[in-house]
Amino acid sequence: MPPDQSDFDPVLFIKDGPSTPLRDPKQYPYMLNDRGVGSQIETPVGVPITLAPEAPDLERGATYRDIAHWQRTVTPKDWPPYEITEFDFRVPEVRYEPLPATPENAQAFGATLLRDGQCLYFPYEGLVMAEYTYGKWAGYESPYLGDGRSRELLTWNATDLEYHDFAHIFFSRGPEPLVITVARWRPYVNEISLADLWVEPGDALVIPPKRMAPPPLPGMSEQEKRLLVVDMHNNRNSAQACRRYDGPPGLFTVTVLADAAVMSAPLTRPYYHEEKQPTWHGMLR
Repeated sequence: MPPDQSDFDPVLFIKDGPSTPLRDPKQYPYMLNDRGVGSQIETPVGVPITLAPEAPDLERGATYRDIAHWQRTVTPKDWPPYEITEFDFRVPEVRYEPLPATPENAQAFGATLLRDGQCLYFPYEGLVMAEYTYGKWAGYESPYLGDGRSRELLTWNATDLEYHDFAHIFFSRGPEPLVITVARWRPYVNEISLADLWVEPGDALVIPPKRMAPPPLPGMSEQEKRLLVVDMHNNRNSAQACRRYDGPPGLFTVTVLADAAVMSAPLTRPYYHEEKQPTWHGMLR
């Protein structure tokens, strides 16, 4: 009798690796990118750069207008309920424009490109450096379904975005580019711009702490309201470059993110956002 042909190889979503607390930033206040490896240093080495200035007028990617949003409660199986923001972009399919991670494209989403051999001032506390392997199917799950379904392989890739008041660094280790999904939300004019930034191996994407844009002042014009932005991101599509016929099943990466205390603190925790329509994430090349 022939073997059962209905079983497939296991699908890799996200594999967690070891995590190490960052050293005291008062003693080691700079972060060096050494060929895709982050290193804390006492004094600048290589080519010092600064965080890209805020530029709320910049717009890149696919823009959706007249969007709506509201609060929704997620009820997981193994931890307490929590609130997320649910979007409606009013389209049957949401498109994320693939863009190379250049300094200008990163700045358009509130991020800074840190190339190999560059360093920047990075004084943030309460962070860790962690290893992850992202599968090319990692985007085809949802942490917001509840009922213990957070590792269920779904039929489409839905929007998943976050912002938080702690710094984040995504190091691209290769051999494929690391893909970071980004968004610039203009909440007071109901617009959002979406893209996938393709970070070349050896480069890194630095995202400083983010907060919700303050409410508009009385009498503000629509153009002034457009400049009140909050930049968001997600990395569940990190292995998008692997989605070829002969591509590897996953991509190894190193991330700087918050420790458990900062991740759960009311003032610094992540704020999560979802849009349930299927998404389109194309290849850059």
